Amino acid sequence: MVDLDLSVSVAALALARSGKLGSAALRQLLAQVAEEETQGRSMALNDILATAGVSRPEVNMSVSDAERDIEKGMALGIKAVPLSSSLYPKTLREINDAPPILFVRGNIEQLRHLPGVAVVGTRQATPHGLLIASRIAQMLSDADWPIVSGLAMGIDAAAHEGAMKGKSYTIAVLAHGLEKASPTMNRPLADRILDSGGLWVSEHPVGVSAKPSAFVLRNRIQVGLSCASVIVEGADKSGSKTQAEFCLQNRRALFTVMADPSSGVATMHELPRILVQRGAVPLRSKADYPHMLEIIAKRADALVND
Repeated sequence: MVDLDLSVSVAALALARSGKLGSAALRQLLAQVAEEETQGRSMALNDILATAGVSRPEVNMSVSDAERDIEKGMALGIKAVPLSSSLYPKTLREINDAPPILFVRGNIEQLRHLPGVAVVGTRQATPHGLLIASRIAQMLSDADWPIVSGLAMGIDAAAHEGAMKGKSYTIAVLAHGLEKASPTMNRPLADRILDSGGLWVSEHPVGVSAKPSAFVLRNRIQVGLSCASVIVEGADKSGSKTQAEFCLQNRRALFTVMADPSSGVATMHELPRILVQRGAVPLRSKADYPHMLEIIAKRADALVND
């Protein structure tokens, strides 16, 4: 992370906390900062505040708090990557309601190798669902696709485990500050994600605890880091439904597991049935994987090169 990213992150966090700028205006400001940088004109903290029409005295306390929290994060290896940074993933920048700052813990250079593929599903997973999630994630990882998931119990954890058996890395998108991973049961898994060269990411600085609404909103980040989502299983009201909605809204490919009844595979298929009706590509067996890989590659190319 360059010094400019640090200054921009402090300014953005201070402006957001002070209420001086809403999310849309803050994203617009950061886009302007990025444009200035491409023209060789770097902006210091006070320059960014002035561009926002805010004087330093108006937000002095917010600036001090932002500096403190970002420094606390840096001491733990957490880096702040503002939307204006060259490290900020292009596919995340272009989603609806992109987070102004992405907080990252782990091998930050992995942000340059996105998009990945999100593999997610219910916490109340079936044995077959867990096995399928792990196998799909490993297959995608072996095909050099980073695997994105939410570290939740059930399908998410199985996806991270499968990814680490493959060639690529995995990203855990969390709904709180990155000083520690949650849920507690998955902390050993979270640590192994970092040890294997992966990442934890969040839109929240240190000290922010998870709220119910944050788990819904983090799904949009999972979508933004990916060119496609695979919903393995879930009930009709599963939280993964919002993942699918964000996916479709943001021009990502959507897949879901719909095992052939004659195969003897028993998964929770209420949500997959709904998603197929809405246009998701069904994965009925391993024979569908080559076609899935073709769709993923085309969608990634379109997102990156548009």
